[in-house]
Amino acid sequence: MGDRRLSRDEVRAVLVTAVREVRPALTGTSITGDEHLVGELGIDSVERVELLIALEEALEVEDEVDPRVFMIPMTINDLVDQIVVAEPAVRE
Repeated sequence: MGDRRLSRDEVRAVLVTAVREVRPALTGTSITGDEHLVGELGIDSVERVELLIALEEALEVEDEVDPRVFMIPMTINDLVDQIVVAEPAVRE
């Protein structure tokens, strides 16, 4: 991926799309990013791994995102913040 920095918007867009793919019932519903992955969206641990894979593939950041971030239940926006803040350190 080079030295390109990930933007919050592109990470959020990929995650929202991936959430809708693993939870088709959410297609057509508004996802703001403030919904809790487990409590409100019903994303389980296996589906969080699927979100990680979707992010890595869509943004070509395989092995650059710490998978442990996805194991802590949080909101999409919290997850975006964790990924975007941690991302520059990966390249150093």
